[in-house]
Amino acid sequence: MRFRTRELFLAGALTVSTVGLAVPASAASPVADLRTDAATPPGKPELFLANIDDDAGVCKARSKELLVDAAGREQADNESFRVQEAALREEAKDPAKKEAAERKYAALRRTHRLAQYQADRDMAGCNDAADTVVNGAQDEADLARLHTAPWAAAPASATGRVTVPGAGADHVRLFVKRPKSAAPRGWEVVGPDTKLSAAELRAGVELGIEGRDIVRDSAVWAGRVTVRLDVTANGVTSSRTVALEQAPVLTQLNTQRLQEALASDDQDPETGKPFTDALAAAVKANGVATPLRRVDTGGDQWMQDLFEPGYASIPGPGGKPHGMRVLIPSVNENRHAASRVVFTELAGPDVAAVHIAHVPTPDEDSTYDSMGNLETVPAYPGYPAGRIVIGGDPADGKKGPAAEMLTFLRSQNMQKPLSLDTSWLSVGHIDEFVQFLPAPGSRLGWRAVVADPRSGMRILQDAKKAGYGGQIMHGGLPALDWRYTDHVDQRSISEFLADPQFLHVNDRSAKRIDANVAVLKREVGLTDADIVRVPALFTARTMDYLMLQSEIRSMKPGPDRDAAEARLRAMDQAVALIPGTVNGLVLNNGEYVAPKPFGPLIGGKDVFTEAIDKAFATTGYTVRYVDDLLSTHVSEGEIHCATNTLRAVFSTDQRWWPHSA
Repeated sequence: MRFRTRELFLAGALTVSTVGLAVPASAASPVADLRTDAATPPGKPELFLANIDDDAGVCKARSKELLVDAAGREQADNESFRVQEAALREEAKDPAKKEAAERKYAALRRTHRLAQYQADRDMAGCNDAADTVVNGAQDEADLARLHTAPWAAAPASATGRVTVPGAGADHVRLFVKRPKSAAPRGWEVVGPDTKLSAAELRAGVELGIEGRDIVRDSAVWAGRVTVRLDVTANGVTSSRTVALEQAPVLTQLNTQRLQEALASDDQDPETGKPFTDALAAAVKANGVATPLRRVDTGGDQWMQDLFEPGYASIPGPGGKPHGMRVLIPSVNENRHAASRVVFTELAGPDVAAVHIAHVPTPDEDSTYDSMGNLETVPAYPGYPAGRIVIGGDPADGKKGPAAEMLTFLRSQNMQKPLSLDTSWLSVGHIDEFVQFLPAPGSRLGWRAVVADPRSGMRILQDAKKAGYGGQIMHGGLPALDWRYTDHVDQRSISEFLADPQFLHVNDRSAKRIDANVAVLKREVGLTDADIVRVPALFTARTMDYLMLQSEIRSMKPGPDRDAAEARLRAMDQAVALIPGTVNGLVLNNGEYVAPKPFGPLIGGKDVFTEAIDKAFATTGYTVRYVDDLLSTHVSEGEIHCATNTLRAVFSTDQRWWPHSA
């Protein structure tokens, strides 16, 4: 299979000063001619892929071996780190030694973290570009092709050389196709001593190019290279160059059709398995051909937070995109072990996995590095491949996502990340308050779904006015095990409406959401007509709240307990009270999977379910509800947090390159 041909037509040898000059070719007065195909728009460089998938299918097993080998080393390194850490903490108690101890600790921590991520670097290093061999037909298909036109009149003394001048040479690998070669599929690596013979110049030569890694920092390398062809005959050399650019890594969009959904393989018979079984049924009922994939994550249920699905593509046959998925694991230290599934379970033919190097610092807030905190606004004017939105804390001196991850995302030069404020949330993730839905026929072709605490509060107020203030918040619940009673707040509607902390948290949440929507309106051009607002309620009763509440119960009356109770009342970090609707799964054909809200029952009907259905119906959607109360909600997550998706990124309508900068 062949893709993207850049032709280097050589009719003979001439000096480099004749670039662009068309002269009739002859053996005595040869001329070089450079032509490109029409696959990319005029004036734009040809594209090639970072060939970092595993078409030979050998890296999963290798990655598992690497982790087995690393286990003992990592454990020993952890133990050594803890001993040295304890010693430095003691040293820091001496004011005279505190500053030096802190410097030592920072260096120790960096060394330790680099050691802990060695296996990740090794696993990421296993890919098709790691060797000098074209590993079969699929690997061959990932090479971008270049051709020299036949020069029938080439004299016996004619020779040619192909090089990549400049810094780009270290980032790519060139191959020359020699059908009689013993090299796999006839592809030989082009080295400094490689020469094209007169016979090859007469017949025309096929070349292939691959990128050896993704673009990580455009200030170091922006993905651009020049391929130079020199042909020498009769003492005269003609040179021609062609500019190429590596395809960026793009994050997928909800407007792309769902091909496969993933969740952790939680076999807990009370919570995990019923939840994933219900998800699997919803995916199957939607007509998705591939069943829900259950991935062994070692007990980490937050599949969304482990990695962001991306892709890289170039024009293939007939202009249809050809490329590979690129899975981007989280740099959140708490997700580190589980995120390794991108190497051990998911990478393979046409699926690459990368490692973004990041050494966590003691004062960073790693929750912002979970991939549930990274979403992508679908395509809109100026951003044909969509635009990344990522949460953080905008306050001075506060931390946001890791600098290395932001540098990587910005360096793709297509989906410039847009920052939103998620500091008001306990978990702090984008997916807790905004979602994007395909909406064919609408102004943009999609709509934003936004959590709306004001409408949630109106539902409660209307219920109370109608005489239902005594109804409990979570109606229709089964009997709860004692482990969950603190996590599911069973006060009545009237009790909630009389709680100043509850009122404050929802007012604050509404204002923070308003501010984020204002950013989306300003940057993306959203209007109110582009937004579907769904009722939501937030609470301050987070994990931290419940832990402090439990601590207070064991405290004796007195000033310390009074102070702790004051801290409890002042807490205003928000988490979903009613399971968060926006934190759901976008299916195909106008269907959406939302967590069952378990709202107040009035007349036997869940008033939140009715309001949610009505909101989604405005954009032609049907909602399928899945009970996630005990599986994820009580742990401050929902369906989106616990799932991930692989979408149709290579269909004909997903060509990003006609619009690239």
